[in-house]
Amino acid sequence: MTARRETSPRLLWSVVLLLVAAAGLLWGASALTWASRQYRTPFSGEVGAVASGAVARPELVPLALAALAAVAAVLATGGLLRRVVGVLTLLGGVLLLWRAGTWWFTASAGFVPPGVPSGGEPVGEPVLTPFGPLLVVLAGLALLAAGALVAVRAGRMPAMGARYSAPGAEKRKSTDPDKRLWDALDEGADPTDER
Repeated sequence: MTARRETSPRLLWSVVLLLVAAAGLLWGASALTWASRQYRTPFSGEVGAVASGAVARPELVPLALAALAAVAAVLATGGLLRRVVGVLTLLGGVLLLWRAGTWWFTASAGFVPPGVPSGGEPVGEPVLTPFGPLLVVLAGLALLAAGALVAVRAGRMPAMGARYSAPGAEKRKSTDPDKRLWDALDEGADPTDER
């Protein structure tokens, strides 16, 4: 006989909060300014071009939506499928950390913001703001933590609707008279009816 494993709703809600926080951080990072640069044009003088996070890293908004979808997937699944969701979430965190790192070390130097006037000559170096990429790093860490918890501890999290059985499944009758009364009420039957 195997011992029943104790479930932890607190663990499940910690994962949900990490995923929601990651989605919020990604949305915030997509709205912030990541780079700006001044350009000199022959006709209009100096013109500034600005790039938000959604332009610099277009995957931020879809990954924020994927993090919210992961909330629903973690709540609605169980067992092996929940572990698969955890591994995919973990990979999403790795992707975000990699993309934030490539922005800092390679992509930002050659990035040209949209809206640069034709024939515009860059004036000085691009101005990079660290707050957007920092939010992406924090979101990536939150996804890593949530994905690792789900992948490793999925069996400890309660499954949504676990007390309900599939249609046609056999139900065991309880020997406890009080429990039978409550079960009858749950089924919509009158427990005092002798029929």
